[in-house]
Amino acid sequence: MVKKPAARRATHDPSQRKERGLLAVGVSLPKIAAPALRKRGFAEARLITEWPGIVGETLARNTLPQKLAFPRGSRAGGVLHLRVASGFALELQHIAPQIVERINGFFGFQAVAELRYVQGPIPLQRRPRRIGPRQLPAVEETRLETAVSGIEDPDLRASLQRLGRAVRTGRNPGRNPGRESL
Repeated sequence: MVKKPAARRATHDPSQRKERGLLAVGVSLPKIAAPALRKRGFAEARLITEWPGIVGETLARNTLPQKLAFPRGSRAGGVLHLRVASGFALELQHIAPQIVERINGFFGFQAVAELRYVQGPIPLQRRPRRIGPRQLPAVEETRLETAVSGIEDPDLRASLQRLGRAVRTGRNPGRNPGRESL
């Protein structure tokens, strides 16, 4: 009996691969986290990820959705279990109807009928790191000042200088981290 040589496996050919490039983690996260969130009653992971947008920053710092339990056979009129910072439950009871209204407005149907509270620590939310404004090199700053030197109105000249710096550094002129907006 003569053995046939084993068929060679196809080698990796990069030209045959679809090029997707780098993907942000957030693109894949809902698909990956969905099974774990469904076990906790969160068919919509957006309730957790967009909690600060639904209830506001102050409430989001003091509350955290834990579980959404629906009556058997129904996907409406559920009970949302919230972890609440110590001492905040009493205040939360007074505004519970508004919270339920906001949540149901977010879903677009009567998803939550009742809130239940469990007091406990709320993990701190990380604040985004602020990046200071980038400085123009001295040569660019001189060119910018020369370009606007013919403008007599000092307010207009200062505004155009800020705009020119923003354009040349790639920063948004409307967002100045050092100044409060009016």
